[in-house]
Amino acid sequence: MNNGKRLLRWAAGAALAWLPVSAAAQRYTPSLEELPRQAIDTLDTADERVKVVLYTNNTWSYYYVDLEERLAQEAFQDHWVTDGIFAFRDVQLKDLPKSIELQLIDRYEDFHVPVMGRVGSRYGVRGRRRHQGVDISVASGEPVFAAFGGRVRYAQYNTGGYGNLVIVRHDNGLETWYGHLLRCNVEAGEYVKAGTVIGFAGSTGRSSGTHLHFEVRYKDQAFDPEHLIDFAEGDLRYQTFVLDRSDLSIYSRASTELEEEVDYDGKLLAADQNGELTSEGILNNIETAEKAAVAREKAKTEPVYHTIRKGDYLGKIARQYGTTVRKLCQLNNITEKTIIRAGRKLRVR
Repeated sequence: MNNGKRLLRWAAGAALAWLPVSAAAQRYTPSLEELPRQAIDTLDTADERVKVVLYTNNTWSYYYVDLEERLAQEAFQDHWVTDGIFAFRDVQLKDLPKSIELQLIDRYEDFHVPVMGRVGSRYGVRGRRRHQGVDISVASGEPVFAAFGGRVRYAQYNTGGYGNLVIVRHDNGLETWYGHLLRCNVEAGEYVKAGTVIGFAGSTGRSSGTHLHFEVRYKDQAFDPEHLIDFAEGDLRYQTFVLDRSDLSIYSRASTELEEEVDYDGKLLAADQNGELTSEGILNNIETAEKAAVAREKAKTEPVYHTIRKGDYLGKIARQYGTTVRKLCQLNNITEKTIIRAGRKLRVR
C-alpha cells in the first residue's frame, strides 16, 4: 500500500513537471511574503533606536534596538487585554482626573495620519446611536497607518460591529482604534512605529460602504479624534494635548470648539464701559476696524516670519498661521523631514 502511494505521488509530480511553464504559472503564483525571506541589509533611520531590515523577497521591517525596554513600559502592562476590545471595565469616568496632560509626539516623525480624506461622519450622536469616532472616506484596499508608535493590543474580527479591528495602545495611555478593515496587517503584542501599515481599508462589520472608522480612547473612554488630527491636511494639531474630562462626553465635538466665530457687527456696536452706546463710540469703532482691515491687507503682501521656539514643529506652525506644511516647505526650501531648531526663522507667508 505504501509503495502504491509513493508511486502515485511520483506520477503526479512527473505529470506536473511536464506542464508548460505558462500553465504551471497559471496554477499558482507565490506572493512576496511566501518567497524565501532572509535578511540581507540593515539601514539606519532618523531614530538611532530604530533600524530598517531589508529581506531577499523585496520586503522590509523595522527592528527596535530597545524593544524589550519599550514593551516593559507601564502603559503596556496595566489592564493589558488582547481577547476583548475593552480593557478598563473597572474604571469609571468619574474616577479619571479632571484633566490629563498627554505628550503626543517628541518629533515630527512620531505621527502619521491614519488616512487622509474627507470626514464623512463626525463624532457625536447619530440618530439614537453614539458614534464614538470619525468615518473617513477612502478607497478599498488603501493602506491604513498607525497614528503613533505603540503596541498592538487587539487585531482580529470583532462581531460587535467593528469588523476587522486593530487597537494600538501608545505609551501615553491613549489607544487608537481602526475599524471596518479589509484585513489586519499586524498581530496582538506586536510593536509598531508611527506610519506602520496596520491594515487595509474595507467595509467589514456593520458598514454600508468602504471607509475607515477611527477612534481615540483613554482608558476605554472615547473622545473626538478631531481634537488631535486634521484629517483633510494630514496634520497633528498639538504636540502636547490636555484632555479634560468634559472632552469625554459624546456631546463634546472638536468641530464646534475649533470654529472661530467673529462677529464684526457686534464689535462695532459694542457699548462703552458705562454700558452706553454712543454715536462717537460707533464711529471710533468703525475707524479702528478700517485701520485693522488695511493692516491685514498690507500683511498679505509682505513676508511674515516665525521664530521657532522649543516644542514647535511644522504642523503646529502651519495651523498657527492658517497655512499648510506643504506651503511652509515651499517657502523655506525644506522638506517635511527637515529638523527645525529653536531660534531659526521660518517664512510663513
